Amino acid sequence: MLLILPQKAKFSLTSDLQWADGFVIVYDISDRSSFAFAKAMIYRIREPQTSHCKRPPFSDYKTDGSMVGEKNVILLRAVDSAVLLVGNKQDLCHVREVGWEEGQKLALDYRCQFCELSAAEQSLEVEMMFIRIIKDILTNFKLKEKRRPSGSKSMAKLINNVFGKRRKSV
Repeated sequence: MLLILPQKAKFSLTSDLQWADGFVIVYDISDRSSFAFAKAMIYRIREPQTSHCKRPPFSDYKTDGSMVGEKNVILLRAVDSAVLLVGNKQDLCHVREVGWEEGQKLALDYRCQFCELSAAEQSLEVEMMFIRIIKDILTNFKLKEKRRPSGSKSMAKLINNVFGKRRKSV
């Protein structure tokens, strides 16, 4: 698991995003800048696998979600990875800066799971959150297995298509 903190936002995630099968992105509901950071992170994960367009790399996002500059970049990663967006510190609703609806909308817009919890008070919910992301990862693996035929089956099908089945002569 990779822990990314907004305070350490000056780095490149390209290689980390390539090996990860799932992501848990946590923001503080009482800190709007952490939500902006989470949004930038989700965008970075969900953008197209290969991109040759003028778009800022993740290292160019400030902690408030604004951008430092633009550069030409090549980004490679799995856009279909399991992603769980988590609003933390639900117990601090009296200082809430990010509404539940905002988190839910962001998750829907980027095809993510979403939940709010208080890690300090709800250890069972934290455990369930990890079980949820692991189930999503396993589901993705099963779907990939169904979509991708094995090499030997593909080769046999190719040979059969080229040469066809031999017909018996009469």
